[in-house]
Amino acid sequence: MRKRVPMKSNGYKLVDDVTKPNQGLINRLILHPNIDSAWNLNRAVYGQTVAGERIKFDRYDNVNDVIESFKQYRRNGVSGHPEK
Repeated sequence: MRKRVPMKSNGYKLVDDVTKPNQGLINRLILHPNIDSAWNLNRAVYGQTVAGERIKFDRYDNVNDVIESFKQYRRNGVSGHPEK
């Protein structure tokens, strides 16, 4: 990892080993208008909304539903999905 900066300046990009389903989820998140960035960390996928909120997503989640559920939880302290 110490050689990351020199490699980056030479045009190389180091990325995590991401599964295909998680990569698909990251791609969906990046294309979503309410998501500013998305990343993989310890086999989990996270997205940051344009409002600066960091949310953990599952590969089968509906992105809009998860964002709305997160906002509802932040407002009321009650999750929109009882199983989560």
